[in-house]
Amino acid sequence: MKVFRGKIWTALGSLMDHAGAAASTKASTAAAAPDRALLADIEAAIARCTDGGGGSGSGGVNDDRHVHEILFLVSNAPGAITFLSRRITARLEAARTPATALRSLLLVHRLLRAGDRYFEQDFRGLWASRDLRVDAPRCGCSCSPLAASGAGVNYVTASVAAATGACSFLHGYTAYLEERMQWVINQSGNLEPTPPPPPQDPDDGKPHPHSSYAAAAAEALLFKLSMCQRLLDVAVQLLPDNNTSASAAARSAFGIVLRESFKVYDAFKEGMDVMLRSRSVGRSKSLRVSAHEVLRKACAQTPELKDFYHKCKRSNVGKIMEYPVVRIITPAIELVPPISSEAEPGAGEVALESEGEAPFESKLETTISAVWVEFDDEDQKADRETTSDDHGS
Repeated sequence: MKVFRGKIWTALGSLMDHAGAAASTKASTAAAAPDRALLADIEAAIARCTDGGGGSGSGGVNDDRHVHEILFLVSNAPGAITFLSRRITARLEAARTPATALRSLLLVHRLLRAGDRYFEQDFRGLWASRDLRVDAPRCGCSCSPLAASGAGVNYVTASVAAATGACSFLHGYTAYLEERMQWVINQSGNLEPTPPPPPQDPDDGKPHPHSSYAAAAAEALLFKLSMCQRLLDVAVQLLPDNNTSASAAARSAFGIVLRESFKVYDAFKEGMDVMLRSRSVGRSKSLRVSAHEVLRKACAQTPELKDFYHKCKRSNVGKIMEYPVVRIITPAIELVPPISSEAEPGAGEVALESEGEAPFESKLETTISAVWVEFDDEDQKADRETTSDDHGS
């Protein structure tokens, strides 16, 4: 009898443990899954930001309030950020006009800037996993006015031109956000590119250690300069035309892009100074090639950037008064091997001397020259006179 009772108590205890474990699992699942009411609130806030009614979707104060409302709601449920990303992607895929798609992209950009670093990290992770797709817009319009109008070469209506400009701006903004997703806002409030994954050792699959701290620092600097050039490349293609500028969402999006480009150019300029003034990449052929590519691209990009900022200031796009000084880099570039110890003192030395110790192993020999170009009233006046002369002729 005692044995029988023991078996009964054992069975009852096992049953109670199983029931307790099931209840605990159910409770943890319920805690991990966002509440339906919370998800409905998030979707409603997304709609207020992207529908464009009642002043929303214009980049104003109301949008700031709705963006912070979304961030607050998402912070209350860890799984809600996935729902947020998928709902924004669904809205982009369902958009039938450039204006609707642009408001959804603007929401992504504003969330990326307003969220804390944990939200930003998770948001970019969902972009990497394709739960968030900023390349999803299918607005149905054509970037070609002739294709959109179906008319002859000499006939393009104002509405077609406006639709074409909006579609072109949308595609350019999409390309910018694709690049922007690979950047983070650091603790000082500046943009910096996310570092690439370390190279793998083919033998054991583990990260391959750098030969020295100097090589690692040089590689990181060249990577940052290259990423700066990539982001500036897509930014300078984004200047809205007169038709697109009428959209409040387009003005807000371009204003954000313009201000971010200022910070990226400042980072590029500082990086170039480090590369030109310090010991450099002479002992590594691959790093020498990368440095040469950065310099070659800078020769073509800096005049374009100067012209882009000048056009923005003349047209008062973004209503920004303070523009960065752009250093024009001339094509007079020559990279030479490191100077041997037997060479004459001072032979072939770089024009800008190194200041203090730097993390590079040898010098980057170059005859590069730079001119500082400032935007002032006389510069604008000269441009206006040149433009008037062109029209007069």
